[in-house]
Amino acid sequence: MQEKTKAFSETAGNLGLKVSTKKTKSMRVNARVQDSIKLNVEEIEEVDSFSYLGSKMSNTGDVEVEIRAPLAKASQAFASLRSTWKAKNISQKIKLRIFQSTVINTLLYGSQSWKMTKTICNRLDVFQNRCLRRILNIFWPNTITDEELHRRTETESITTQVQRRRWRWIGHVLRQQTADLSTVALRWTPDGRRIQGRPQETWRRTVEREMKGKGWTWGHLETWGHLERVPADRHRWRTLVEALCAT
Repeated sequence: MQEKTKAFSETAGNLGLKVSTKKTKSMRVNARVQDSIKLNVEEIEEVDSFSYLGSKMSNTGDVEVEIRAPLAKASQAFASLRSTWKAKNISQKIKLRIFQSTVINTLLYGSQSWKMTKTICNRLDVFQNRCLRRILNIFWPNTITDEELHRRTETESITTQVQRRRWRWIGHVLRQQTADLSTVALRWTPDGRRIQGRPQETWRRTVEREMKGKGWTWGHLETWGHLERVPADRHRWRTLVEALCAT
């Protein structure tokens, strides 16, 4: 890593650019080598997490850390529209459209790259259902089931929306050229052996679990390579995505 950092700095210098040591951070993920990384003789600060394009990256790969930021932003967006939710002259239909376009879209920005666990799904769904109940002015002791809530509002659960976004994104990526970075990352399988213990949830395992939940297996679709050929037929891919996300 030291050699790559040095090469990057030298290349930038040849172009008349200078890499700022103070603004440069390093983060190790399951790294065995703990030597410090230097830039222009100075050591680069090592951090446990950092923000990138609105997402939170951590050295543990914990997506629960990543969704805290969008949840906080969505909560802030919902709170800022408190007067809208209470307004008597705005129809419920309009309120729900505002909720989806402002709050939910803020929450789900970049969600196609999230790996999903039961804990994450629960946190997302709880947030959505709490907001919808406030829009419908449903408070204790008046209660309704989550199913009835979504029926009245004609909305999908957050987890279903995340799932649909993920699979639409997969289709877009698989239609790209094989040399495209997003396509390379999608197909990439890391070398080496994983550490002992229970395997952590990964994005790829999330995708496989969703397929198996609908009775799809890699054998049914032959191989991942076979799945890669499906997006070329956009109509067939949309049909597959809708079947996968059907509740």
